[in-house]
Amino acid sequence: MTASAQSKTNLGKLTMEHVMISTGDYAETISWYVNKLDFDIHHEWTVPDLPGIKLAYLKRGDFLIEVVETPDVFQVRKTPRDLSEALADRGIGHLAFLTPDVDGVASILTERGVEMVVPPTSFPDAGRRLIFIQDNNGNFIEFLTPLLELEGEHDK
Repeated sequence: MTASAQSKTNLGKLTMEHVMISTGDYAETISWYVNKLDFDIHHEWTVPDLPGIKLAYLKRGDFLIEVVETPDVFQVRKTPRDLSEALADRGIGHLAFLTPDVDGVASILTERGVEMVVPPTSFPDAGRRLIFIQDNNGNFIEFLTPLLELEGEHDK
């Protein structure tokens, strides 16, 4: 199916809505995203058929992160030792947020006590300038600015 044919189907109308993070520390995870990344608590709830599980939607713009507290570990999942291991592993490896000023984001996050896993770095082959951090659960988060946007800013 061609790209133009796909855009005429319901699949052509898909948008990203949320990602789910499972955690053993619900309160700390919510606090981290609210205080470090300026997410708002959009909605919290429980499911009567799932005792001990708390859920929340954290919202930033049109994007939601669903935080789910699971009281019992139901799988053995290791957190990658470093970004290289995370990129080499299969599955979803990180979240990525687009920003017009990745250096400004890095500065704010550093002020808030967030350690840079990858400090502001340009990758010309990828056309991006980016940083990587980790949340309180060890999940990798990327912030990026397309290099063309940065070059346009310097031309003004």
